[in-house]
Amino acid sequence: MSLNPPTQYATDLNLRARQRLWQQRQPPFDLVSWVLDTAGLHPGAAAGVLDVGCGNGAYLAQLRARRIDAIGCDLSRGVLAAAPPHHGLVNADVGALPFVSSAFDVVLAAHMLYHVDDREAAVSELRRVLRPGGRCVVVTNGSEHMRSLRVLIESALRVSTPGWEMRDPSTQVFSLENGEEQLRTAFRRVTRLRPRDLPPVVLTSASIAADYVASVRDIYQPETSRAWPEVVEDVRQSVQREIDATGAFVIRADNGVFICE
Repeated sequence: MSLNPPTQYATDLNLRARQRLWQQRQPPFDLVSWVLDTAGLHPGAAAGVLDVGCGNGAYLAQLRARRIDAIGCDLSRGVLAAAPPHHGLVNADVGALPFVSSAFDVVLAAHMLYHVDDREAAVSELRRVLRPGGRCVVVTNGSEHMRSLRVLIESALRVSTPGWEMRDPSTQVFSLENGEEQLRTAFRRVTRLRPRDLPPVVLTSASIAADYVASVRDIYQPETSRAWPEVVEDVRQSVQREIDATGAFVIRADNGVFICE
């Protein structure tokens, strides 16, 4: 499994498919706002922020709305092109950030370290660009993340690939369970926090789940001989059956942050 196949973020199409799914939380819950609040980045906060792996700008948009200075960087030019117009967008690799040491008060690394092969080097860079007394806020997922959907994907692949397991990088490679040890290679103090009463995704349209599964084709297709469109259709039908039977298909998230100092 490739952690970051080049086709995955050639544009922000796959990212948007996943963002649409998380917009279906009931009651509504804005993870970006929760992360920024947890980081102490309240409106008007006097802080210089670096958003590493900024993607199509979800965090940057809210930081601007909060009147907080921020720079966004991402390895993919494709997703950067989809970010809202912003004076500080940089095409850069987290393993070699093009910033002087101690440049930022807060460094955000949201849902991105599990894409990185050399995480020790990446974590060292996150620490290097953080000023003394600053905070690095790392967002990732726990082992229970999206279990109901993962079970359906595994079932669909096991038709041709017996015993296949969906080793989601965000629940395996760098997760809420194993991330602290990896972050402590550079940070003295690491605190893990989870939102209270995190609301689930409640789907009444099977197409949203199907689009999510389609978005990870280039990550998992090399592990199976089954054509990915068949996997997507199997999952869509399974989700639709649950919607028909109970009125909704429920996906529970397992999100959280590490506050590193």
